[in-house]
Amino acid sequence: MTVLSRTASRASTAAAAMASALAYPFLHQRVASHFDANGRFDRYSSRATVAITFPAMMTGLSIINDRLGAWPGGQDREDGASGVQAREEAIGLIELALLQAHLAVLARGVGLPIDMDRVNRGMFGALLIGLGNVLPKLPRNGLIGIRTPWTLADPTVWERTHRLGGYLLTAAGVMGVASMVTKSKRMAQFPLAATLGAVGLSAVYSFVVYTTRSRSKRR
Repeated sequence: MTVLSRTASRASTAAAAMASALAYPFLHQRVASHFDANGRFDRYSSRATVAITFPAMMTGLSIINDRLGAWPGGQDREDGASGVQAREEAIGLIELALLQAHLAVLARGVGLPIDMDRVNRGMFGALLIGLGNVLPKLPRNGLIGIRTPWTLADPTVWERTHRLGGYLLTAAGVMGVASMVTKSKRMAQFPLAATLGAVGLSAVYSFVVYTTRSRSKRR
């Protein structure tokens, strides 16, 4: 990871761990740890599990990125540093979203009146907007992105697919944030549906581009 990204990643993980330590004495023995699309809790975990899970996930994500992040497209671009930076930005956004989710769960666990439905939609929408802006700059890697057999096989297919995916994810994120104004059950499910649609369309597009390029090469 770059120095700045490593610092941001460690800061996010440290903030999550510190928040756990501060909140732990005030958490009940069983804490609501999972919420459905409408913001209603549907799973409980021990307070130790709630305190540890997100910091552990964030630490694991950093380790996996360090070990596998550059594969298989480390040499796809002449300016390799820009690709590394884009990947680190994406990882940083994901870790920031995990931190926000962790803080929301802890806040709810200590009794603060958190509207998990709107928090989740706003956080998820903001994450999509951020990823949508990073995605077009992302080179092939072993961790994140629209990783279909066709994008991994051809850097040009990867680049074109992620350019489209960036636009679609940004649009999905904007609509997700806008959906916060209402509490309707249908709108609560909209951000996830928009994301799945964006990723699905991008995956289909990657197949079409790969097939077209393969036919052109055979001529």
